[in-house]
Amino acid sequence: MRILCVDDDQVARKIYEKGLAQEMPEDRILVFENAEIAKQVLSDEKVDVVITDMVMPGESGLELLRFVREESTSTEVILVTGHASIDTSVEAMRLGARDYIEKPIDISLLREKLENIREYQRRVSETEDYRLAKEAVEQHAAEGIALLEGRVEQMRQLILEARRITETDQSGTAEQRLEKLKEILQRLS
Repeated sequence: MRILCVDDDQVARKIYEKGLAQEMPEDRILVFENAEIAKQVLSDEKVDVVITDMVMPGESGLELLRFVREESTSTEVILVTGHASIDTSVEAMRLGARDYIEKPIDISLLREKLENIREYQRRVSETEDYRLAKEAVEQHAAEGIALLEGRVEQMRQLILEARRITETDQSGTAEQRLEKLKEILQRLS
């Protein structure tokens, strides 16, 4: 998983660089000190999760959250706040944050939230794979049905022709009519 962390606090950045990287060594952790730099990276690279401080000089975490939502619906956002309030939490969730945590950062809690996101994204990916496979099967079945319908219509026309020959066609000899019926039977098979 690619995780982008944004915090103006140097201690928090160290927690991400060292603690989170140690807790989740299989993941790529990118750490930046402001939203402006993070937005440049997000414009160029796909990340799975953004962890951002809510209050920073320059652009806030909520502004970064808005940017992430405009750029990617699949990137999850966790907001970090030192001043948790119900109003800011509600606003963060309304804007599309996946979750939020309070400072000081509890690395175990953060890892748990990230693992939940990883599982959620895995399930979304599996669901998308299933949907694409289902569409491919349905398309293949529709093409097969169309071919069968065409073949059935062709056979129906040949059967009508054979019936016409046997019931009403008096042209030619019986042997010639029999030859026509043989030809029709060969085209049926």
